[in-house]
Amino acid sequence: MRRFIYTVIVLFIATISVLAKRNIAPGEWQTIRSYNGITSIIPSKEKVYVVANGGMYSYDKKTKEVKPLSTLDGLSPSAIELVEFVESTKTLFIIHSDMTIDLVVDGVTFSDESIKDSEISGKKVNSLKVDGDNVYISLDAGIVVYNTKKREVLDTYIIGTYGEYETVYQTVVLKGDIYALMADRSHCSHRKLRVCKEGKNANDFSAWQQVALPITCPVDSVVIKKMECSSGHVLLLTSVGLYALLGDGTWVDVSPKGIVPDTIQVYKDRLTAITNWQLMAFHKDNLGDVKYRECRSKLAVYDVDEDVVWLDNGDGLRIADLSVDELEVEVSEPIVFNGPSQIGYYSIQTIDGEIYLTGNHGYNTPAVADYTKDGKWHYLREFLKRDSVVFKDISRYDFNSAYRMLVDPEDNRHIFVPTWWGLHEFYNDTLINIYNKDNSAFQGTSSSTRCTKVECAWYDEEHNLFAASPNSYGNMVYAMDTTGKWHELNHNKFLNQPSARFHYRTKSGIDLIIADYRDPAICVLDMNKTPFDDSDDKTKIIGSFKYVEDGIMETFKPVYIFSVEEDLKGDIWIATDQGPLVMKNVKGIFNDKETYVRPKITREDDSRYADYLLASDKVKKIQVDGKNRKWIATEENGLFLVSASGDKILENFTTKNSPLSSNAVMDISYEKESGILYILTDNGLLIYATDSSFPEDDFDNVTIYPNPVRSDYDGDLEIKGLMSESNVRITDQRGMVIENGISKGGTYRFSARRSDGSRLPTGVYNVFVTTAADDEGMTETKHLKFAIIR
Repeated sequence: MRRFIYTVIVLFIATISVLAKRNIAPGEWQTIRSYNGITSIIPSKEKVYVVANGGMYSYDKKTKEVKPLSTLDGLSPSAIELVEFVESTKTLFIIHSDMTIDLVVDGVTFSDESIKDSEISGKKVNSLKVDGDNVYISLDAGIVVYNTKKREVLDTYIIGTYGEYETVYQTVVLKGDIYALMADRSHCSHRKLRVCKEGKNANDFSAWQQVALPITCPVDSVVIKKMECSSGHVLLLTSVGLYALLGDGTWVDVSPKGIVPDTIQVYKDRLTAITNWQLMAFHKDNLGDVKYRECRSKLAVYDVDEDVVWLDNGDGLRIADLSVDELEVEVSEPIVFNGPSQIGYYSIQTIDGEIYLTGNHGYNTPAVADYTKDGKWHYLREFLKRDSVVFKDISRYDFNSAYRMLVDPEDNRHIFVPTWWGLHEFYNDTLINIYNKDNSAFQGTSSSTRCTKVECAWYDEEHNLFAASPNSYGNMVYAMDTTGKWHELNHNKFLNQPSARFHYRTKSGIDLIIADYRDPAICVLDMNKTPFDDSDDKTKIIGSFKYVEDGIMETFKPVYIFSVEEDLKGDIWIATDQGPLVMKNVKGIFNDKETYVRPKITREDDSRYADYLLASDKVKKIQVDGKNRKWIATEENGLFLVSASGDKILENFTTKNSPLSSNAVMDISYEKESGILYILTDNGLLIYATDSSFPEDDFDNVTIYPNPVRSDYDGDLEIKGLMSESNVRITDQRGMVIENGISKGGTYRFSARRSDGSRLPTGVYNVFVTTAADDEGMTETKHLKFAIIR
């Protein structure tokens, strides 16, 4: 038997692969954050920290460097809720949505899950306040005191009536007295203020005394917005004034020039107040001494170290210099870190390692279409400068209600975005055309407006462009040939379809267009390889599905059909609001020979009964991995991994057992080459390195990750880029066989341990990957090496 051996030595260097580029090890998660929508600004002496959309970045005052803080820095993967900088211990204190605490000291991150694992876990965190080494955490259960020097919880104060849980919105400490602003439905402001005096036992709810508020009932529409402590006073910002608590227990209105601020913030005992058109920086010793500046901002904090105000105007961190004695302050350009523009999207696609996100699909809602290219995010909505657009007699260019982008397979700079106002065409992020009923074959969807609803688009193998326009006055499917000429395709069965949000082309060339709601259906189209001759086209509408259950013919009619996916055996998996449905014998679909199966899971109670797989779940998307397993996105119960046939649930990732920030998984996209799964929730985007990729046609892209294996790594090695059912043999330098197995899909995992479970020692190891024998008995082998450094 002849053998062709190719040797590639990969030694003591990081393997170049998609996994390595994304710095994510097999079985690990990574969160891709949006850094728009700033919720807090936290200055320190050297840096300014910005929290936005559950993520965070820092701005170095000296170097001007903008850097995100993420899981790559050791941070916990769940969304960031609140952050404070503790000057006394030089500690960045971070609390996450799942109540995990991260402490970052000199670039090293320490994580503490003591609150997360306690009985108050899950209670909403409302605010943080620093006092010396301590951080006071106000939450819906009470107050937690955390010491950043000892890195532990010092105490928990449950201070509601009779020692019950009650919501604490904010806590401040003044000269040892602890003040808590709490919920109180009996007061017109829905707030109450309590204090535990210095020396009293704060663990005893009876030690907390009521403090009279500066407003008395009845007062119409009074709102207490925020409590702070500055210049030796407890401060309450209300909708009718800014009040300071005096030593005799009375309140005085210190609103500057009678102006009631919108919000306030304190840094190093210096109070900053803002309205929608001005900011005010207070003197540290005298609340009557205020610097006024005309400046629009939504959030601002005065930095006494720099004599500047850090602010957000809705588009990123900005700097306002207060050292110049001018009424109208000069504001810098926004300082932002590149990322997705928001957290709520409708769909995700991944092509050649790039991410494409489309969102805001509600009627007449401004569309969002963001994508990555060469490590940078691009935003197609920024085209809305009319002087940069070529219109070709188009007088209206609404960019609203988008569902999914279409990327030109021959040029990724060329992108289409279907919207309810036509098909938008972009090149190099510039809008070059909008195809609607005025300049194409589209017939439009309304006689009273210029609305041309286009919901999905696709290319065929000949690079002809197709688009679906549901509820059209004409037909549903339209096409533009490679010369730029538009065609309307006559398919009577597709007339009056209410929606067409998803398109899928099977391996056999059949187009499936999904009408997802209001009489949901699968519109099946076979163009017979003559795309502009509709006379020989085959069409079919499937809105209900018949299957045999215990010898009885049953009918399944879902309320929603969201998407479809073809698996490695050629079966079509259909995502519905009542679980998945499988179409078999797709080739016989136009002869009504296809069959349907609802996958079932056998109960674990020895009853031998079985239940339909995820029958109570809205299944939004199904993706097939290299082992033919199914990854299933659900709208309420997270992400599922099921066996190839759907008879076993292998994993269920939720907010409780994974970094998912929400159990509402809106869409997923599986990258066949790397095995990375992109997960789009209603609260952000994550990626997960699965243990399976698709098999390759050759061994040109075989990689090992990680390589080298260092002492602090205890996970599996992944050998990717394999051909189907490759033999994998791992030996030491003496030729002793350590592992011998067959790959499933394009991936093989190795524990880096001997058969007795002991870890392999430092050394260089061989990997031989060999194809299964072909019809002539020939095989191909590739030789790689990896190193272990203990």
